Amino acid sequence: MFTVSYRFKIHSKQNELFEESWKEVTQLIYEYCGSLGSRLYKSDGNSYFGIAQWPDKQTWEESNLEDFDTNDWRSKMRACCESMEKLDELELIHDLWAEKAF
Repeated sequence: MFTVSYRFKIHSKQNELFEESWKEVTQLIYEYCGSLGSRLYKSDGNSYFGIAQWPDKQTWEESNLEDFDTNDWRSKMRACCESMEKLDELELIHDLWAEKAF
């Protein structure tokens, strides 16, 4: 598994639109680009941390959401951001996270 981490700093009072847009973009990437999904964490009032998972680095590199109708969700998400930064590319060695149904 291949993972990419991101940091998003958003404009004040854009949390709700950013979160909604992020979910829509993530769903499109999952459906059309072969991702394994993503997680979004909030670190403070205007900062978020995202982790996107892919089966391998090649699938991530070859993904292109531009080929699909994104309903401007990417533009909406980007407009919410003061900055978007790719932090790291990571290759999974061991996976000990447990998924629990609540």
